[in-house]
Amino acid sequence: MTRFLWGGSKEEAKLHWVAWDRVCRPKMFGGLGLCKLRICNVALLAKWGWQFKNDRDSLWCKVVEAFHITNRSWDFLPSHKALNGVWSNITKVMSRTMVLGLPLRRCFKGKIGNGNSISFWIDPWVLNMPLMDVCPRLFRLEAYKRCKVSDRLIKTAAGSFRVWKWKRAEFSGEENAEWQVLNSLLGDVVLSDFVDSWVWVGIGDGGFSVGAIRKLLYIDLDFSHSSVFEWCKWIPKKCNIFGWRAEMGRIPTAVALSRRNIQVMDVSCPLCGDAEETVDHLFTGCIISTVLWQHISSWCKVQNLFAFSFKDLLEAHNYVGLSGRAKDIFYGIIIIGC
Repeated sequence: MTRFLWGGSKEEAKLHWVAWDRVCRPKMFGGLGLCKLRICNVALLAKWGWQFKNDRDSLWCKVVEAFHITNRSWDFLPSHKALNGVWSNITKVMSRTMVLGLPLRRCFKGKIGNGNSISFWIDPWVLNMPLMDVCPRLFRLEAYKRCKVSDRLIKTAAGSFRVWKWKRAEFSGEENAEWQVLNSLLGDVVLSDFVDSWVWVGIGDGGFSVGAIRKLLYIDLDFSHSSVFEWCKWIPKKCNIFGWRAEMGRIPTAVALSRRNIQVMDVSCPLCGDAEETVDHLFTGCIISTVLWQHISSWCKVQNLFAFSFKDLLEAHNYVGLSGRAKDIFYGIIIIGC
């Protein structure tokens, strides 16, 4: 990937003009939108966890359940601690990958329909965490810990009622407090005739996707101090990338090369010779670039462009009296002119 971005080969290395962390940021945060392998791997593994909850009747899900569900494993993504392998890695990623202080698995939530496939205690469905974590003492009293929602909430033609199966009839003070919490959580729950499903409660309105996972994993990072380049859809990506690099001063001007300890005989502008060759001078201060922008302004029938820095040049399309598609096209012409 580095050779694709910066060139070079096994015999000849090239300068890496932009840090990899900046390159891998989403475009909305000032990067190129390339994904780090770690984040991509987490997103793809999380997809298998999502498929496991939404495709329970498939053969591979039944194989996972046969190997990993034991009498002492109470987890909506079951994992046998004595067994290593791909599925164990998937469950570890879902538990250990933290987003805003919470594990990634908290972004999966059951949506109740008829209650026949979602576990009452083990699956998260009322909240973003299982009821066994909300009411651990009541969970210990439960006689059938893998019961479904439809086993505890019964729907009839006359209405609905709740059925409980406890190991003992009397509650302690702490158990009674959890009992009140449980009843308040179940107060508005009504079963329907629809099939149970799972929903994605992470960021994004389009439901679960690998892309949604990738965006979620970037949410913890602070990009507030980073400039964000505005991409133009009317021009090739390589032109946008050049503008993105130039805005950060990451193109091979004489001054930039000299700062990277590359020998440059003369750092003055080769076009006019009046100043050092920097990004700002090359595209806004040089007499050649000034004439170029005057001709482009005349050709596009807008007022003359006046910019004192490259960032001013990238903002010029907002102040020439254009709107909509015309403004976007003029912005693309400016980038191509660079």
